[in-house]
Amino acid sequence: MDEKMLKSISVFVKFDLVLEPITGQTEMKIIVSEGAPFIFLLHSIFTSYPEIQRRYPPGKLTMALNGCRPTEHEFLQDGDIVSFSIQSYLFNN
Repeated sequence: MDEKMLKSISVFVKFDLVLEPITGQTEMKIIVSEGAPFIFLLHSIFTSYPEIQRRYPPGKLTMALNGCRPTEHEFLQDGDIVSFSIQSYLFNN
């Protein structure tokens, strides 16, 4: 076996109930190469579900990687959980 071959890992993606009508599911498992950058997964989600990006601009769509705000320079590890949700704005009258 070639030691330079990249290992496949499982990353779990969760969508809140607002996004479920777009994605058709509340969670999925994605297989990526070990060490894939978070931005790769984000691009994959937006390519698969372009309506998310059209309907929810930056600031309205929130993302978490294992419960923390991810950066584009983070790398995915086996078992990571990526969550997408829509930030709701509450106004006090």
